[in-house]
Amino acid sequence: LAPMAASRITKRFAERFPSALTKARLVGREAEYPVVWKDGNAADARLLIKALDNAYEGFETIDEELPSFFQGTQSHRTGLRSQDKKLEVYLEVGWGTLEVITGPYGELWELKNAHDTAMERIVKTADSLGMKILGTGMQPRTPPSLNLMTPRPRYLTMREAVGPEVWDIWAITASDQIHIDVTLDEVPSVTNLVNILHPVVIALCGNSSIYSGEISEFNCARQALMEPLGTRHGMPAVPIATMEDHIQSVMDNQLYWLRDEKGNLNVYGDRTFSSFCNDTYGTDPTQACSEKEYEDFLLHDHYCFHSARPRSKQRTVECRAACQQPWNEHMAAATLHLGMVESYKEVWQVLTDYYGSFESAWEAMRGHTPHVERKGLELYPGCLETDLLIDIAKACKTGLVRRGKEEEKLLDCIFSRIEKRTNPAQAGVAAAREGGMAGYIHHCEVRHAEIFELLG
Repeated sequence: LAPMAASRITKRFAERFPSALTKARLVGREAEYPVVWKDGNAADARLLIKALDNAYEGFETIDEELPSFFQGTQSHRTGLRSQDKKLEVYLEVGWGTLEVITGPYGELWELKNAHDTAMERIVKTADSLGMKILGTGMQPRTPPSLNLMTPRPRYLTMREAVGPEVWDIWAITASDQIHIDVTLDEVPSVTNLVNILHPVVIALCGNSSIYSGEISEFNCARQALMEPLGTRHGMPAVPIATMEDHIQSVMDNQLYWLRDEKGNLNVYGDRTFSSFCNDTYGTDPTQACSEKEYEDFLLHDHYCFHSARPRSKQRTVECRAACQQPWNEHMAAATLHLGMVESYKEVWQVLTDYYGSFESAWEAMRGHTPHVERKGLELYPGCLETDLLIDIAKACKTGLVRRGKEEEKLLDCIFSRIEKRTNPAQAGVAAAREGGMAGYIHHCEVRHAEIFELLG
């Protein structure tokens, strides 16, 4: 019966994706940054948002009523938005993490310039408060806890649903997520490709070895610590064949929580969204998908954390695997992912030539994941081979060259990482071993002078 519900949701979900792209793919970026004091402990990004609002004109403010231990609820300024809607600065799951949303733009150079301009203001304001913005994937010193979590009710509900040992980690993570335009027909192939390259992205862009004040056993702790979520996170167990196949795979995941008609947040037990949907909305595939059913699906879908997720509202595939990157190479993940999408046919050919078949490639990449989470680009028996990584990067470069915007120049750092077999996390650990926490903070810091130099 479940596919019947999936069928009507698929019709609604798929209708926003275009049948063809009439111009260059648009790219948007959701970049998260740890905000810390000089000693490396988490700083309150709400103070930074208020200071930005006071220092610069032209922002629309985003205010939320959040629970308070002392006064019921209080209004908090949790974000700022530019009038053209192409820049948003927002408080993340942890109040020590700032999200900088830019785009969409038709080329990476535009996206980079917009991000550089926003970060120039953010870092200058942070400097005035004695704060530092870090290009890394985890809070380096403050451990994950309920105290560090922004007190949005939905976060507390998620904590109840999945358990604090998993959800609290989100309070210290910082990812670099990219949205890329796709057509309806491209969704399955592009989604599968970005998902199968999950371990490749971790190997090339992992940047979260250090958290809770220590060098951990992981190269990419931001991904590795989500292991209890199983195949709901990272690389899925199996690929998808169609859009409906994707919708069904999402529906077959455990349902964590939903809002009822009165807005109350209700946690569900051990049942799938498919089961809930059939019981609540029926199994007739010919009936229209109601607003409430679709709203419930989108909320459930939001808490399925695969490395590639089709996003109906944005008409994109969202690419999620990368940690925040070092500032001098901060476009690395965006460029790599756009190359994957532009060259998805060529990259698929590289993988099937190397592994012999689609199925063998999928199985092999799933096997690589736990190893790259711990070792990154280190050489070890059975590691991702240099020749394969170079071939994948070259295929990605081909698609960027086709766009005719010289964006392939931004991929040079990826080739350098492969050549040196060193990713950002490995470089960060070396800085920490040499200079301790102070050395690591200096290594990761986004410095105003460097941004100002880029902007001229």
